[in-house]
Amino acid sequence: MANVSIWDPVSNIRSDFEKLFSDFFPTSVKRIWGEPGVIEPAVDVLEKENMIIVKAELPGVSKDEIKIEVHENRLILKGKHKTEKEEKKEDFYRKEIECGSFYRSIELPSDVEASSAKASMKDGILEVTLKKAAEAKPIAIEVK
Repeated sequence: MANVSIWDPVSNIRSDFEKLFSDFFPTSVKRIWGEPGVIEPAVDVLEKENMIIVKAELPGVSKDEIKIEVHENRLILKGKHKTEKEEKKEDFYRKEIECGSFYRSIELPSDVEASSAKASMKDGILEVTLKKAAEAKPIAIEVK
């Protein structure tokens, strides 16, 4: 049985708002409400028989700038997207590429073994693979 926290209802409301606002903000990167300068990368969460796979869009972010944590059934991604070269004189016609801190807390669909986490980065996509905890795996029971 998963641990139940008094904050679960708040987390569920936040997830509902994230789903609601994702329809209005179709870009792959969103600003976090109330936190100026912090962006939230887009993610995909896949659940397979024995594992959970999380993919996050982090274009232009070096793997050295990413910090990954697993806390209970949440995966936390944070770090900083640095500019390649800062030019004070440059006049932009349009500037949409975000730079600065990013943070994303993702509720996982089941309990995981935190020590099993593996992460890789390719073409701006971070992929984190986590093994499901033994108790989270479905067990087939034969009827006799």
